[in-house]
Order: sequence, then C-alpha cells, then structure tokens
Amino acid sequence: MLSRRLLPDQVAHPLSKQKMFEAFSRARLPLLLLSLLLLVGGSKLDAVRPLEGQIVAFVIPAVAVISGVAPFSDAHGPLRNRVFALGTVVLALSELASYQAVFEAAPLFALATPLAFAVALPFAVWAEVGGARRGLRSRLTAWLGLAMVFALYFRGHALKNNLFGSVFAAFFVALFLGGGAGLCVGEFAVRRARSA
Repeated sequence: MLSRRLLPDQVAHPLSKQKMFEAFSRARLPLLLLSLLLLVGGSKLDAVRPLEGQIVAFVIPAVAVISGVAPFSDAHGPLRNRVFALGTVVLALSELASYQAVFEAAPLFALATPLAFAVALPFAVWAEVGGARRGLRSRLTAWLGLAMVFALYFRGHALKNNLFGSVFAAFFVALFLGGGAGLCVGEFAVRRARSA
C-alpha cells in the first residue's frame, strides 16, 4: 500500500488562522473596554490627562476601523478592496474630526462628513452581508458605526478644558449608539440574507 506524504502546508493545524482570528475578535471589545478603564485609572495625574485625551481621541477611531475591516483581509478580491476603501474613507474622516476637536481647527468638510457616513453605513451593511455569504464572520457595521458616531459626537461636544472627559463620554455614546445599533442592524441583515 502506497502511503501518501503530505506537504507542510497541507497538514491541518488545530489552531488555524481563522479560529485564532475568531477567538481574538470575540475578545477585542472587552480588551478595548479594559484598556479604556485602565487609562482612566492611570489618569489620576491631572497634568497627564490632556495628553492622554489627545492620544485616545486618535486611537479609538483607528482601532474601531481596523477591527472592522480586518476580517476581510482573506475575503474575495473585489469585496476586500471595497471594504478596505470604505474603511479608509471612514478612518480618514474620523481622524479628521478628532483633529478638528483636539486642535480646535476650523471644521473642514463639516457637512460632507455626516453625508459620507450616511452613505457608508448601508455600504457597510452590504459588505457584512456579502462577507457572511462567503463564510466570514465580521461585525463591520458595528465597528464602523462606533467610529462614525465617535467622530460626530466628539467633534460636536469636545471641551478643551476637559478633553479626556470628552473623549471618554464620546466613546461610551459611540459604543452604545453606533456600535450597538450597528451590531443590531448588521446581525438583522445577515440573518435575513441567510434565510432568503
């Protein structure tokens, strides 16, 4: 009887890349919340709080967008490219809104940002459904919704004398309003597409 020898890339690994990514994606939001709580606990020094607020204002949208688009790195080419383009637009506009709030700059694209986000949200739902049809588990709508609501709320409500508190408040508004609503809408759309 001839024995067939498997090449190293043909051997099934118990911890595949997809399983490791799914385990990390489940822990991402609790890790984000834990890091924010540690940041609050570590910000007992009043002199450090403004700098921490500035840093976190730019980190939150980046983490949210990267977390949303990361599952699509293994997706079908056209879908991956569209999702990465969407993520780039959302990240650029979110970081621009954070810049405007932190440095009190004149609002560039003041009306264009909400309009672009209004167009981006249905596209995120479409991409999440498209990914689910190809076997990808993602929460693209929730993550991008978090980044979008954070950008809009923070730009409109940032206080220069309490920047850290403004970032913290904007994060929780974005978490529940943007992330929560995005999670519900995305999950509803995926389930509806699977049942059709």
